[in-house]
Amino acid sequence: MSLQLIAPGYSSARLFAAVTRILSGNPLCSMATRSAAGVVDINAAFYSFSSELELFFLSNPASAHCRNLAHVGQLAVAIFDSHQEWGQPHAGLQLYGTGGSAPTARAEQARASYAARFPRYFDFVVRAGEAPEAATGFASLRFYRFMPTRVKILDEQEFGEEVYVTATITV
Repeated sequence: MSLQLIAPGYSSARLFAAVTRILSGNPLCSMATRSAAGVVDINAAFYSFSSELELFFLSNPASAHCRNLAHVGQLAVAIFDSHQEWGQPHAGLQLYGTGGSAPTARAEQARASYAARFPRYFDFVVRAGEAPEAATGFASLRFYRFMPTRVKILDEQEFGEEVYVTATITV
């Protein structure tokens, strides 16, 4: 694995395992963007991810967050299970990095990753291909890619109670 997560006192493999476990266990994320004028936006999206910790999501280019990404390619993403109980061990991620429309060279990987994680997406694409009128609204969606450079990990079962580990992500 050429990807490394760097945090003093922790092995990259241990950090990577915690991050991928949390990513795998939660299909939704919240992402924050800001416009060139400084107006912030937050939205929720279903995502898939690669072994390089790229996150892929589908969205409409006309949405506020996608328009923001076209001007300011910075994102902050939160991933956690909203059903966690207070007083029990918690887990979640805060990721920081850059993003935008998925480059053509990555679009096929984004589609494959998304279809593997969300089989109904693949079914919908096949149905839409057979009956284009079923794709109303869907045709305007595009894949976007988020490339985190830093992650804050809360995994109390792995690292201890109220221990937040901040790691730099390098490829």
